[in-house]
Amino acid sequence: MWVRILLPLQIRWLRTGVLLTGRGFRFQLSPVNNKITMAKIGTYVKESWKELTTKVTWPTWDKLQSSAILVMVTTLILSVIIWLIDLIIRTIMMGIYQL
Repeated sequence: MWVRILLPLQIRWLRTGVLLTGRGFRFQLSPVNNKITMAKIGTYVKESWKELTTKVTWPTWDKLQSSAILVMVTTLILSVIIWLIDLIIRTIMMGIYQL
């Protein structure tokens, strides 16, 4: 989806960033004070790793296998049901078209 900004477009520099205005549109760009630094990225990676290794409960291998089998069986059953519905509707429509 595209957003068209109509001219005239005014650009004003504010303390918190850049404000773009033009015929009723107001867009606030990223503030100057919230710069992403390498230290913030490093902190994010460290905290994410800590959360994944200590706070997340991972499923056991048996639970993972049973869940995967359940998903496969459910997918198979639903695909057969959809195929049957398609076959029934196709047969009905072919009967209507031959009238």
